[in-house]
Amino acid sequence: MENNTLNQEALLLLEQAAYTSSLVKEKERQNRDVEIEHIYPVTREETLKMADLLSQAYEAADDPEDPEFRERYDQLMDIVLWSKTKHRTWNWALIVGVAILAALFFLGGRSKKDDIERNKMMLRTIKAWTPCDTTITWEESKVGAVGDTNYYKSAVNWKVYQLAESKRLSMEAAKSAADYRHRLDTATTKENKKAYKHWVEHYEEREAEMRSRFDDLASRDFKGVQKHAQDRTKHFLKSHQSSRNFAFIMMLLVLALIGLYIWTGYPYGYELTRTRTRDKILSWIRKAGFWLAGICFGTGLAAKLFADDIIWKYSDGHTETESDVAGTAMNVIWKIVLMVVGIVIFVSVSVFIMAIEAFGGLPEKIRELKAS
Repeated sequence: MENNTLNQEALLLLEQAAYTSSLVKEKERQNRDVEIEHIYPVTREETLKMADLLSQAYEAADDPEDPEFRERYDQLMDIVLWSKTKHRTWNWALIVGVAILAALFFLGGRSKKDDIERNKMMLRTIKAWTPCDTTITWEESKVGAVGDTNYYKSAVNWKVYQLAESKRLSMEAAKSAADYRHRLDTATTKENKKAYKHWVEHYEEREAEMRSRFDDLASRDFKGVQKHAQDRTKHFLKSHQSSRNFAFIMMLLVLALIGLYIWTGYPYGYELTRTRTRDKILSWIRKAGFWLAGICFGTGLAAKLFADDIIWKYSDGHTETESDVAGTAMNVIWKIVLMVVGIVIFVSVSVFIMAIEAFGGLPEKIRELKAS
C-alpha cells in the first residue's frame, strides 16, 4: 500500500517556498497552482527566505530521493541558484554605439585646438602692435571685409577690416529698410502693411546698430583699437575653449556611462526577474532600432556612387558621352545621408538603452555596497 504520508511535512515546506515570491497572486495561492514565472523571487530577502525553506524541506524529508519530492525540490533549487547568481547583461553592440558618441565628442574637442592656438597667437601679436595713427572716417572706409588674413597684424589693419565690415552691414540694412519702405508705401492689405512695417523697423534698428558700432571703433585711438582687438580675440578664445571643454566633459561623461553600464551589468537573477518587463521592452527597442540603423547604413553603403554617363545622340548619327557630374553628386549626398542617419539611429538607441539600464541598476549596486 502506498504511503501517502511520506515527505508530507517536507512537501508543505516546498509549497511555502513556491509561494515566497511577491509575484505570486492571491488566486494562485488559493488554487494552489502557481505559474512558473511567478515563483521566481524579486528581492534578495525573498531569495534567502526561499533558500531557507528549501533547506528546511530537505532536512524534514523522510526520503529525499522520493521522485515526487526530488523533482519539485530540484526545480525550486534551480530557481534559487539562478536568482542568487550574477548574470552578465551588458552588450558589446551598445558599448560600440556609445563609444562612437564619445569619439565624436573627442574629435569635436580636438578640432578646436587650431582655433585656440590661432587666437592665442593673435593675442600675442596684438599686444606687440607698434603705436600708430588709426584715423579712418566713414567716407574713407572701404565697404565689406577686405579678406586680408593679416588683419590682426597691426592696429590699422584691424581697424580697416572691422570698419569695412560694419559699414557693409549698415549699408545692407539701409538698403533692405528702403526696399521694405517702398513695399509698405505700395501695400494694399492690412496684413502686408503690418509685416512690411515690422521689417522696416527691424532693418532701421540694424542699420543704426551697425553705424553705432562703426562710430565707436572709428573714434578710438591706438590704445582703444588695441583694447577692442584684445577684447574680441579674448571673447573668441574663451568661446573656443568653452566649446573644447564642453566636448571633453561630455566625452568623459559618456565614458563614465559606459563604465557604469558595465559595472551594473552583472545583476543577480532576482533583479532580472524584477525588471523582466522593462528588459523585454528594451530588447525590442534595441532589435528594432539596430535593424533600422542597419537598413539605413547598409542601403547607403550599397547605393550606387557614380551616375550613368549621359549619351547625346545627334541627327547625323554620331553620339557623344558625357559624365553626369550632377547625378554623381546627388548619389554621393544620398549615400552620405543614409549612412549618417544609420549611425545616428544606432548611437541614439545605444545611448538611450544604456542610460536606462545603467541608472536602473545603480540603486541595487548601492545596496550591495552598503550590505558588504
